Amino acid sequence: MTDALTSERPDSPTAVAPQPSPRPLTAFAGSPGRAVTILDAGASYDAVVLSPAPGTSMVRVLVDGQVRSVRADISAVPVTDPATALALTRQAVAWALTEQDSAVERARNLAEQRDEDRRRETSQLTEIRSYAIGQYREADITRDGLDSLLSRLDLDPYQPRHRVRFTISGSFDVIPDVYRDTEDTESDVRSYLRIDTDRVDNVEDDTVTIDVTADVEDLGD
Repeated sequence: MTDALTSERPDSPTAVAPQPSPRPLTAFAGSPGRAVTILDAGASYDAVVLSPAPGTSMVRVLVDGQVRSVRADISAVPVTDPATALALTRQAVAWALTEQDSAVERARNLAEQRDEDRRRETSQLTEIRSYAIGQYREADITRDGLDSLLSRLDLDPYQPRHRVRFTISGSFDVIPDVYRDTEDTESDVRSYLRIDTDRVDNVEDDTVTIDVTADVEDLGD
């Protein structure tokens, strides 16, 4: 009996993914968030690309949660290990959130400081205006000098006011319509009696207030 000849097929060689060739770090600078391995004088470390450093030949990268500026011509390769890339991405997200909170806080502090500076400036200008008006009232400066000073400082012009409090008393007779009594007449007077300020110079109409009190008497026929 003839022995069957058997032959074993040699194992197929395992495919090995080609490793990316090193490139200057600046080649990755246009891809913020890219995970790379930086090759520096025989040593290597993983980083996340952030952005080119303005006005320099450096690239900003995130290493272990800290921002560094690295030479743009240093060699780097993209991270191909998924677990390493994921860890670096999480690190970058955590850093970005912290930076966002810090930026919001800085903006809030700047806004508060700006508001405080404006309040201080407004207070100082108010004091200057009051002092200048006081000097004018004491005849230490002329009205033209006061107006010129306030204008140069872009302050409100000096505009004095006179508050007039008046009392008017008088009487008049009314012939009421049929079925109208003294209460109706009093209501008419309170609603419609007015004073005429047209011939008084420079009255500010929106400041005029009138409180009418009427005592209506029935005189009979």
